[in-house]
Amino acid sequence: MAAAGCFCLASRQAARKITRLYDSYMQESGIRITQFTILSQLMLRGEMPIGRLAGILGMERTTLTRNLAVLEQQKWISIKAGDDPRARMISITRQGRNVVRRSFPFWSKAQAHLSRLLGADGQAALKLLDARNLG
Repeated sequence: MAAAGCFCLASRQAARKITRLYDSYMQESGIRITQFTILSQLMLRGEMPIGRLAGILGMERTTLTRNLAVLEQQKWISIKAGDDPRARMISITRQGRNVVRRSFPFWSKAQAHLSRLLGADGQAALKLLDARNLG
């Protein structure tokens, strides 16, 4: 069967395994890799609307909104109305910045571990897929 070698299935399985690997390293920091990714992007890029953040992260808006609710409860982000009342602006708080700084060493260890597992060719393939903007 041709579907046995489905790249979509293989990539989704790989993504889940990679997430679990990062989460195992991040566990001691007290946050999940998805939370770290959202917070670190806000820290790097500054305040932005939910739609733009969803695009950067490659997430559906509804999934991102659920994740943001947890971060807001923790007071790691702030959500406010934008110039257009329909747009909601997301920014990282001081507490959120502290969480990123505290969690960075755990992320860094996970990153190094995955880098070793992928090797140069695997890293290049991931970057190539990102550069081709498949969707």
